[in-house]
Amino acid sequence: MSAYARMERLAEQLRTLTDKNACWRLMTRYARAVDEELDEELAAIYTEDATCQTVPWSQGKVISGRDNIVRLFKGYQARFVNRKRFITNEQIDLTGADTALGWSNWLVLHANGGHSYVGWGSYDWGFTRVDGTWLISNMVVKIDTMTTLQNGWGDAEKLLVRFPPKP
Repeated sequence: MSAYARMERLAEQLRTLTDKNACWRLMTRYARAVDEELDEELAAIYTEDATCQTVPWSQGKVISGRDNIVRLFKGYQARFVNRKRFITNEQIDLTGADTALGWSNWLVLHANGGHSYVGWGSYDWGFTRVDGTWLISNMVVKIDTMTTLQNGWGDAEKLLVRFPPKP
């Protein structure tokens, strides 16, 4: 392999790693923005026409548009306090020059009405590069478990509690 070909190969590998890192950073920025109620940061990481769905809580409804997604998370923040989410096992695949898909697990600890909750599930992510900047274009939050500490997670019938009503 020629020196030029090796340099081209290294440049492509660097682009791939840089793009995947930008998508990974969006995942971590999302977690912090939701937990710490950083509305401007939350809005800054989504495309204008982004979509979001929480399964099964959304009952099939897809939220469209950056502003509506921020409102969705404001509703979550109004119901749960002392939020801390952990995103793990991230997988990011570039699907085109300006598109990528991701998947990750999540674990969240938060409280509502004096009750401690623990939940876990997975995220399906869609990323799009807009004007040179990677942004979240699609997000599906899959809730496998959301339960109080009192109920625990040993009984399969109690693993998913209803979304708390508005205060």
